[in-house]
Amino acid sequence: MFDCKMIINKLLLDENKMRISVSISCPFDIDVTSPKAKLIFECDGKTRRLPFLVTNYFRQKQSETCIVVCSYTYFLDSLFYKFESSEDIKAHVEFYYGDNEVYRVPFNVSTNVINENPHLEIEEKYIEYECFDGVAVFTNEDAEFESGRKKEKHSYNIDFNCDSSEIIIKKTEDAHNGRSLVDKSIVLVPAVRLVMFIIRILLAVILLPYFVIDGMLAALGVVPKRKTKQIDGLFKNIFVQIKINASSFIKTSFKRAKFVENIRKPIFAVCAMRYKALSRKKIIPNRVTFMSGRRDELGGNPLFVYNLLKDRDDIDFRFLLFSDPSGHNKLRNIVKFLRLYATSRVVIVDDYFRLLNIVDKREGVKLFQLWHACGAFKTFGFTRLGKKGGPKQIDPNHRMYDYAIVSSQEIAKHYAEGFGLSDENVVATGIPRTDIFMDDTYAAGVRDGFFSRYPQLKGKKIMLFAPTFRGNGQMSAFYPTEAFNPQEVYDSLGGEYAIIIKLHPFCKQRYDIPEEYRDYIIDLSDDDELNDLLFVTDLLVTDYSSVVFEASLLNIPMLFYAFDLYDYISSRDFYYDFEGFVPGRIVFSQHELTQSIANNDFQQDKVEGFKNKFFDDLDGKSSQRVASLILENLGLE
Repeated sequence: MFDCKMIINKLLLDENKMRISVSISCPFDIDVTSPKAKLIFECDGKTRRLPFLVTNYFRQKQSETCIVVCSYTYFLDSLFYKFESSEDIKAHVEFYYGDNEVYRVPFNVSTNVINENPHLEIEEKYIEYECFDGVAVFTNEDAEFESGRKKEKHSYNIDFNCDSSEIIIKKTEDAHNGRSLVDKSIVLVPAVRLVMFIIRILLAVILLPYFVIDGMLAALGVVPKRKTKQIDGLFKNIFVQIKINASSFIKTSFKRAKFVENIRKPIFAVCAMRYKALSRKKIIPNRVTFMSGRRDELGGNPLFVYNLLKDRDDIDFRFLLFSDPSGHNKLRNIVKFLRLYATSRVVIVDDYFRLLNIVDKREGVKLFQLWHACGAFKTFGFTRLGKKGGPKQIDPNHRMYDYAIVSSQEIAKHYAEGFGLSDENVVATGIPRTDIFMDDTYAAGVRDGFFSRYPQLKGKKIMLFAPTFRGNGQMSAFYPTEAFNPQEVYDSLGGEYAIIIKLHPFCKQRYDIPEEYRDYIIDLSDDDELNDLLFVTDLLVTDYSSVVFEASLLNIPMLFYAFDLYDYISSRDFYYDFEGFVPGRIVFSQHELTQSIANNDFQQDKVEGFKNKFFDDLDGKSSQRVASLILENLGLE
């Protein structure tokens, strides 16, 4: 049995803000590099999983145990999306250490917490007098949530049910009775802010000659100089004085974030008014709308579902599809989105669709997320709270989905966390596009088509190199192509493997392959569906890509070329401890990669268990289950 204990070292409440820090002790395992904790909130049938950030992790050599310190700040008013209840909120900690999972960590309460919350009555056996709190220090991790945050709706106080390992969060009277005019105004306040912002810009332009003249006079000593270090040269001195004189005003006027925010808010306010007007009309009961900002044509999971439903005369299909990253800002897309989102019974998306954030979904519209990835590998969404590129705790992103489909019940909790959903909104139907892996006819057709285009590859072993991107998203995505030299790998293996390169769609750079290698090293980053390429793959070389889940369905040997693993863990991290999770050997250099291939050292025995863990159903009927769920919501099942 895994022995795991927790001490609540600090717990502070400030109206709706809860700061909490704990230390968890457990047996030390040298192979575990990334322990994880979650704080699970429950209220009136709703759940919310949020990461509990690990702020310190170290070994106690004498006792062969380790201490994991977790600290974070949670905004209690923002836990549940568009959900209010007078019931108490109950919270408990889940802890993951390698293969060990503790779903409700037992705890004691430190005397620090009791002193800070004198109303608490704790049984003596649950009080910790000699607690470890040397690193339970709060930083300003909540600062990212302050900008634009609404006033608190409630105040709270804390109690404990130590027998059940639960923190009890009780609502008290409303912190603010009613809403102010500023909170109530949908259009007026953003419009006034935009007008004042424009006036400020105009003033900056009008006052610029004054800044220049005043700066020149200051440099010449006619008026007092602004405080600077000694500057040699009259013209340089004049330039610096002008810059100092104008900088604070100009910076605040032209700062990009402020500029975007002041323009965006009035536009969103107008959109909200338009959507509210459209929502007065009845929903068209048989309308199904597919939306995507990933592609111009229907593809992936939505296409598989559509193909099962398209011949029905009793469904009204509509589409809003674009691949341009700026498509979310185009007026024609916004207008079409508002109309379809207000009138469709079912709306289906396959990725983060930014337009969903500008309005609150009306009652009666059912929103399906047919997420493009399988399994749960690298963290995404709200699991990345507190990390660079992660969302804010109050962001609406993803939280409005009625259904998010996943491949297995094992990973449902991770998607609930990433999307900020209650557990019942995540459904393990299976992933529609994986149905092809159980279709022998489809597989044969793909192979025949591939080898008719590349006949020189018949009889060759094929290595598929398919890494994921680095960066924070589509706009900054890249892969360090210098880390993998396909010509050197091909030569090192004596030409035994042809190499197909498939970089992530977000990556814009491409390999420049010399003419003499182009028959057997082929970059298909701009062509072919990744899943189709798996049908001709003898070896998959990847790093942190979710393609491993699809590859496991075909029992393909895999190597994980993770040269930047520990940097990646610190910036992005995974839902599971990477080194014990992946279904293949991990290599850290190109030389180690080629040696493993030459020795057929893939640790392929891990694949079968991996597949069974992440797929509940291997019957090729995932598309049908999703289609049935859609029909059920249309009242047509």
